[in-house]
Amino acid sequence: MKKLLSILMSLGLILILVGCSSQETATFTQKLGDVEGALVYTYDKEKDIVTKIKIETITPADDSDYREENKRLFETVKGMDGVVTSMTEKDGKLIVSLEIDLKKMKWSTIKKSDNLLLLHLAQSSYLIGEDDDASFARSKKAAEILGFTEQKK
Repeated sequence: MKKLLSILMSLGLILILVGCSSQETATFTQKLGDVEGALVYTYDKEKDIVTKIKIETITPADDSDYREENKRLFETVKGMDGVVTSMTEKDGKLIVSLEIDLKKMKWSTIKKSDNLLLLHLAQSSYLIGEDDDASFARSKKAAEILGFTEQKK
C-alpha cells in the first residue's frame, strides 16, 4: 500500500511539473546614465503569451521628484487586481517596481484604461499584442528596439 501511494504521489508531482513546463522567464536590462531599467517577462512558451510583466527602475535615491511622481502614480493603481507596486531604498538607490499579472488584468483592459500609469504601459511598447493577450515574441522585439538587452542565464 505504501508503495502504491508513493508511486501515485510521484506521478502527480511529474504531472504538475510537466503542466508548468511551458512557463519561462526572460529579463531585459538597460542603463542610461545613472538610471537602470529592467523588464522581466513571464510567458507561456507554447502559446507565446506574456502572463506577467515586471518593470523595475533604479535611480539615485536623492531624486525626490521621481520618488513623488511614482508615489502619486502608484496610488492610482492601489487595490487593482493583478497589480503590485513597490518602492524601496537600498545603498543610496531608489528601486521602483511595477508588476502586472496579465492573467488577472488582461492586455485589452490595460489598452482601454484611462489610468495614467496603465495608459503609459500600453503606449510604452513594453507589451505588444492583440485582444486580451500580449505576445512575448513581439514584446521582446520591441524591448530590443528600445535598447534593452536580454540577460542570458
